[in-house]
Amino acid sequence: MQKRKSVLDGGCWAPLVVAAMLVACGDGTTAAVVDVADNAEPDPDGSEPDTSSNPDTVGPETIVAEPAFVQVLLDENASMSFGLSKVFEVEVPTDVVSMTVSVIGDDATFYGLADWTGPGGNALVTKGWVNTDEGQGGLCLSCKNRIALSGGAFATIAPNNPAAEVTAGRHTFSLFGYEPPKVVQGQGRCGDGICHQVDQFQCARDCRSTSATGPVRVLVHAKMAAGGLPATGVLDLNLHFTGAQGLSAASAQTDAGFRATIESVRSIFSQVRLDLGTITYRDIDSGYRTIESLDGEGSDLQAMFSESDGNPNALNLFFVDELSAAAFGGFGVILGIAGGIPGPPLVQGSSRSGVAIAIKPIAGAPAGIDTTMAHEVGHFLGLFHTSEQAFFGPQVHDPLPDTPDNDASYLMFNTGAGNKLSEWQGRVMRSNPWVRHPAPQ
Repeated sequence: MQKRKSVLDGGCWAPLVVAAMLVACGDGTTAAVVDVADNAEPDPDGSEPDTSSNPDTVGPETIVAEPAFVQVLLDENASMSFGLSKVFEVEVPTDVVSMTVSVIGDDATFYGLADWTGPGGNALVTKGWVNTDEGQGGLCLSCKNRIALSGGAFATIAPNNPAAEVTAGRHTFSLFGYEPPKVVQGQGRCGDGICHQVDQFQCARDCRSTSATGPVRVLVHAKMAAGGLPATGVLDLNLHFTGAQGLSAASAQTDAGFRATIESVRSIFSQVRLDLGTITYRDIDSGYRTIESLDGEGSDLQAMFSESDGNPNALNLFFVDELSAAAFGGFGVILGIAGGIPGPPLVQGSSRSGVAIAIKPIAGAPAGIDTTMAHEVGHFLGLFHTSEQAFFGPQVHDPLPDTPDNDASYLMFNTGAGNKLSEWQGRVMRSNPWVRHPAPQ
C-alpha cells in the first residue's frame, strides 16, 4: 500500500500526518552548472544558454517579471528557555510582498512560532495556540497564517493564504519548542519510563516531551517589490546524485530520461509562471543511496541534507534509490520527503536544507518521479496538501480558496499524482525567497 507522510516539521517527522513526505509517499565533490532549457545544445564548456530571464507568454500577452529583492530584517543568535524565547521585534519596510521567519536549532528539537503579530494587532499566528489541541498536533489550522512545527529547523512564509495579510510596520513574534521523547522499537510495560512505539497511543506518561532549551539562530527575510509580487519567477536548483539508478552528476546532464523529468517539472511550474533557472549537478557519497533513518538527531536523512553546506544559493534536491519506511512500521513506500513546509529559506547545510526523491522504480506507485519532484518542491516553497488523507479525525484541507477539496488532479493532493497548480499556489511559491525575479532584459 502506498501512503504519504507529513512534515510537521517541514520535513515531516512528527505525530500528525500533514504533508511533506510522499509516502507511496567517500564524499564526492564533482559539480557542474548548467541550464536545461528546452531544445538547447550544451556549449563546449558544459553549460547551456540561460533562458531563465525570458518572459513567460500567457495567451496573447507577454508577462514581464518586475524586479524584486530579498532583504534580511533579522539574523540573531538567541536562546530558548522552558520551551519559549524572548519576544523578537522587526520593522518591516514599505513595499513588502512576503515575509519568512526561520529558526535553526538542535536536530533533536521541534520548533515553531508561539505567536506572530503585525501592525494594528493583526495576529498572523494566534498567541496561545500551542496550549490547545492544535498545539499537541503541531499544526495551527486556526491561525491566519498556517504553520507546522518542524524538527531541527523551522520556517514559515506569509502570506500563505488570502487571510494572512502582511503589511509594513512593526511585527513581533516569539518561538516555541519541545524535544519529543525518544521512541524505541517493540513493546514494554506502561510506567517503565521508556517510550515504546505502542506507548505513544497507550501510555502517554512514558512518552512525554520536554521543553526546549539552548541556542537557536533566528532569521527574518522580506521580499520587496514596489509593484507588488512579480507575476513570474525563476527557481535555481542544486541536484545531488548518490549513484542511485546509475545516475551521476555527469551522466544525468545527458540522460534522456532525466532531462525529460526536468522538463516535465518545468512544464508543471509554468502553469504559475515559475521557470527553472541555473541547475547545479553534484555527486555526493554513495552511502546515501538508501536512506535507512529519516527522523531524529543523527539520522541518514538529516546528514544527507547537511551535505548542502557550501552550496550555491539554490534549492537542493537529493536523488536516492530508497527512503526506508521502517520508521513507520514498514507500512507503505516513501517516494519523496521535503525538509519543511516551507523549508528554511536561503540556508544551506541545515538538517532540513533539502528535498529527497527516491528514483528506484516502484510497481504501482501513484506518482512519477516528475510529479513527486514538483510536489515536494511545492512543499519546500510553502504549499500544504490540498486535502490530507483522513486516517484519524476530521479531514484537513489547505487554506487556499482556489484548490478544490479532494481533487486528485492537483499536484499537491496527498497522492502526488496530479499536475495542476492554482493561482494562489503560484503566488505562495513565487513569494518564497528561493525564487528570484530577474530584471527585464
